[in-house]
Amino acid sequence: MRGDGAARVLSVAVVGAFLLAAALLPAAAPVRAQPAAATPPSVPASPPAPPAVSVPRGGGTAPRQTASAPACPPRAPRVRVAFEDPEPRLLADADVDELHNRSREPRTPRLHHLALTTSRVDWRSEITAHYARAPDGGPVCAVPGSVTLHLVHAEHVMRLAREIPEGGCLWREVLAHERRHVAVNRRALRNAARRLEAAVEAWAARAAARAPDVEGAVAALQEQLRRAIEPALAAMRAEREREHRAIDTPAEYDRLSRVCPRDQAVLNERLQQQER
Repeated sequence: MRGDGAARVLSVAVVGAFLLAAALLPAAAPVRAQPAAATPPSVPASPPAPPAVSVPRGGGTAPRQTASAPACPPRAPRVRVAFEDPEPRLLADADVDELHNRSREPRTPRLHHLALTTSRVDWRSEITAHYARAPDGGPVCAVPGSVTLHLVHAEHVMRLAREIPEGGCLWREVLAHERRHVAVNRRALRNAARRLEAAVEAWAARAAARAPDVEGAVAALQEQLRRAIEPALAAMRAEREREHRAIDTPAEYDRLSRVCPRDQAVLNERLQQQER
């Protein structure tokens, strides 16, 4: 913390994470595949409403500042949104049963998951808050001076079932399908970064929080920021779910059950052996 005349500066950081819906490919030749339920997303719960902020509007004389309504520092916020999206990993370390355990969807005689793609995005926000205290030592008003939001694709993994003949025709077809899901995840992350930047800029331009002490005012700003970015995160979830559904169609599953007949025969034999 450092003083700079009437206004002061406090820098804080907040870390969080959310798990986004997994893209699933349920299929098993020669039986017909059925769509699998996506893993429900886990996001930070909606925060409580921030303290009310009273801002004079144009016209008339602004009310005299008192201990209950300290003057706020001038606003000139700087906003930066950065994201990291490393190449996804490809693993063949799980069998069909393990993929079902990961997806939390039970295996049935006519439903076998042959691949599972998971995606987890971590986020971290850093706020530098400028604040001013009422002249009589009363409450403070804090405004954002700079806001940085980091998005990181911390986990992005494609898992193909061990029962698929590795490197063969069917392996390549299933992998190509999963790469379409990966493309959806990466595109949605970039779109979300743009939405988040716009949302944070709009919020920072008007944000202010009053509280009895600096810590309370900054905590209120953090909660306001969470509220401001939640619509962009919800839009990302909706975009992903919509585009994943467009990939996992009955026609696509039927196609995958018919391609590469030699590999399909090997796969079917391995699956039948497991069921004996």
